[in-house]
Parts: sequence; C-alpha cells; structure tokens
Amino acid sequence: MTIKWGKPAVCLLVSATIVSGCGGSGDGGKGELGGQVQPNGGEALKPVTLTLYNAQPGAVDFEKMGILEAVKKKFPHITLQLFKREKGMEYTDWITAQTAVDIIYDSTAFTVSSIKQNGLHVDLQEQIKLHNFKLDTFEPNVLAHAMSTNSEGKLYGLPFTMNRYGLFYNKNLFDRFGAAYPKDGLTWDEVYDLAKRLTRTDAGTTYYGFTAVPNNIMLNNQLSLSPLDPKEDKAAMNTDGWKLLLNNLRRFGEIPNNKFVPVTESVKGTVAMVLDSGAISQAGPDLDWDVASVPELPQKPKTGFKPATLSLFLSSTSQHKDEAFRVMAFLVSSEFQAKLTRQAVGTPLADPEVRKAFGQDLPQWKGKNVQALYYYPDAPAFPPRAEQLTNVGVNFTKLLESPDDTNTILRNFDEEINKAIQAEKAKLQAK
Repeated sequence: MTIKWGKPAVCLLVSATIVSGCGGSGDGGKGELGGQVQPNGGEALKPVTLTLYNAQPGAVDFEKMGILEAVKKKFPHITLQLFKREKGMEYTDWITAQTAVDIIYDSTAFTVSSIKQNGLHVDLQEQIKLHNFKLDTFEPNVLAHAMSTNSEGKLYGLPFTMNRYGLFYNKNLFDRFGAAYPKDGLTWDEVYDLAKRLTRTDAGTTYYGFTAVPNNIMLNNQLSLSPLDPKEDKAAMNTDGWKLLLNNLRRFGEIPNNKFVPVTESVKGTVAMVLDSGAISQAGPDLDWDVASVPELPQKPKTGFKPATLSLFLSSTSQHKDEAFRVMAFLVSSEFQAKLTRQAVGTPLADPEVRKAFGQDLPQWKGKNVQALYYYPDAPAFPPRAEQLTNVGVNFTKLLESPDDTNTILRNFDEEINKAIQAEKAKLQAK
C-alpha cells in the first residue's frame, strides 16, 4: 500500500520562497535526462515547488553544499525546499499531518523500514523508461545493492552519496615510531602487525594502533554476509563466515592498550590508523595524514566493503513526480556529482573523472591518495529477504565487547536476534 495526498508542506519548510517566474532551460517533455532538452513547443514551464525531506541531516548539508541553488540554476522553474529529520519531524509526524513530500534522502539500507513500510515507495521503472534514464552510470554493485534491499528487487531510490572507506593513517606517528607508511593492497594481517607495533604509551600518552566503527565494518562486510536469514525469520550469524569476520576484527581490540576508540579521536593525533570514511581529515594542519586502500581479506581477495549508500527516493505523496524525478536524475548525474565529490562526498558513480576529483575543493585533501578509496570493487550485495519476513537492527559492537569465546558469542547473538524478531513480529501483529 502506498500513501497519496496533496497537502502542501509550507509550514514545515526551512525555506519558503515561491518563484513566480519561469525559465526555458527545463525539460518539459520526454527526453534523456542530463542533456539540454527543451520544453515541448518552446512553452514556458509553470513554477513548481518541490519538498525534500532530509532524513540523514548528518550525512549531507543540502544548503551548505549549494544543492538547492544548483537545482534552481538547472531548472529555473523549480524551487527545491527542504526540511530535515529532527525532534517533532520524524516520518510519523509528517505522515500523520498528511504533508506532501516529493523526495526523501535516507540510507539505502532503510528502503523497507523507512520507505516501504510507511507506504512512501514508488517503483522508479516508469520514470526511468519515460525519461530514458541510464542506470549504467552507477557502479554495478551499488545498483545491485539498492535493488536487493527489498524482496521484489525493485528500484525505489537513486543512490546519491556513498561512504567511501579507506585506511587513514597518521604519518606523524609512523615517523615518530619508525614504521613504514601503509600502502595500497595491504592484507588484514599486515595491518594487524602494524597496529601491534604502533600501540604504545609514550611520555604518558597512550597511542592506539588501529580503530574503526565495528558496526560499519561488520554490516558492510567483505564477505557479503547478512546477519539475517534471507528465506526464514531467523538469525544467520552462527556460521564459519561470521566466525572469521569476528575473529579478524576482535583481535585488534585484544592488543594490549588498544581499543576501538571513536574514529573522531584520530583528529587528536593519538590514533595511528583508522578504517573509516575520513574523520581524520578534520584535524588541524599540524597533523600529517594520508590514506591507503582498505585491508584485503584473503578469503575474498581484491574486494572492498558492501556499498554504504544513501539514496534519493521518489515519494508516493508527491504531486509532481515527473519534476521530482528530473531533480533526482540531475543530482546523480556526472555533471553534478563531479561538483559534489570535490567537497569530499563519496560518489556512487563509476565515472573515473568524477572519482578523481574527490576532495579537490578542500585544502586538507589536496595531494592525498584519494584513488585508494576506489582501489577495490565493492563487495556484492547479499540476497534480499522475502517480503513476509521481519527485519530487526543488529548491534555488532556488542560482539566485540563480550569476554566469551567466539563460538559462544555467535550462538548467544543468534538467540538474541531470534528473540528480537519474535518481539517485533508480535508488535506488528498487535497494530
């Protein structure tokens, strides 16, 4: 079931500018998006106001990055207005208020829980055909991941931004302790050896050899393993594959004096290596850093992590689906992605020129090994779960905090997930 209504969102918007003029550079008829298609018969286009709900305001600041202005420049007849997810402005709030939203920006992983289960989904196939939109601009595994998030294998959103992982390292600490800098293509074992060497206490300060966000590493793992069974309502973590992944990451936390400190600690100069999307880039100019490729897992050689993307979803509540899709298509085009990635925003596109521009508008990224972020292809998506199955969140950090042996941890975690599934099913049935 999808929701449809037409109540405007003026009272909720950050910006409420209404444009009374119109331009002639928009696309008023069928044509290939991203090109310079003119309106049918040279007709003036009527002003349209579109509303975008930013459900992940911590990921991209649409105003600060000039996205609203870029849309206005590309489509003079369209005004893109924004409101973000915050207290009092959750999905349930604006759905209950019957507020019409045209585009939703949210994690691709939440396609079912946030978009589909709220009845906000629109199969993009019709718009893709209508506008001759080319899907081959996306990395194949990125597109496959977006379509694997639902049991039908449909595309409900266009991947817009992507967390690009790398092994970021503090060159100051490597110099201080006489260790060679990490290079592209290192294995997990080699990174572990470096972490042991660089974890130490010196002049009263503890230096950590390695840290990461365990939830990200495990959820987007290189073996493409899901914690949930794709065909049955049960967990799927008590396996040899998950044992390998847990042991691989767990050993870093077992290095004496090392622990998984927040990745933001890297800006303080006390972390030698951090596997993330670049928190260290926010450090001051005195911290000399660079980046290498993510570590290679011998059991899945030359493979990165599963795509961690955020998508633009066409909302079922939109009264202007054609215009909304045109805006979405523009924002994922090479033309715009080249500008966005220059601000160190990861791109889901395969275009090498777009990738090459990563961070080039920011002084702290100049001269860095940014191609390391694209060194390996993304891991394949795991199979979608059947429509009738129950989805629950998984806290992987708990796996690393347990003192038990790996087999016991995974067995107990399976039981916890199964209980959570049953509790969620009971809650859904009670509605």
